[in-house]
Amino acid sequence: MKLFDIEGPLKSDNESMFPGLSYKERLMGFAFCFFMGYFIQFLSFGSLIGLLAGSPTKFAVSYSVGNLLSIFGTCFLTGFRKQLQNMIDPTRRITSAIFVSSFIMIFVSAFLIKSKLLVLIFLITEFCSYTWYVASYIPFARDCIRSCLKNIIKS
Repeated sequence: MKLFDIEGPLKSDNESMFPGLSYKERLMGFAFCFFMGYFIQFLSFGSLIGLLAGSPTKFAVSYSVGNLLSIFGTCFLTGFRKQLQNMIDPTRRITSAIFVSSFIMIFVSAFLIKSKLLVLIFLITEFCSYTWYVASYIPFARDCIRSCLKNIIKS
């Protein structure tokens, strides 16, 4: 496959969630989910005042749904099976478990326990684990984050 080949991989390599779609169509599906997920996350900051006023549920739910939608977009490219294999890869296993757990616990804390403090704690945990998970796909990103955090702590 050439660099930036819009035709994509061979048909037999297509293990995506939507194998009937062309590579270009799957890229468009991925882009739509990815950008809509981040758009929903951006819109969730409109509820930030509620978060600061002690009502984090609306912000946490919309932010989490945005996260889920952006991750779902990868299923257009790789499929659920490959995404799950990536998530249980040794370099991402712990981060994935923390992300999924915090995602579930946000909803449990918001709707069953009704604890604003727990929602906030799990929201911060979800943000950190999601950032660390995404950084695992970018060469040297985790090293860069570690270095920045070390410098911040030293200051």
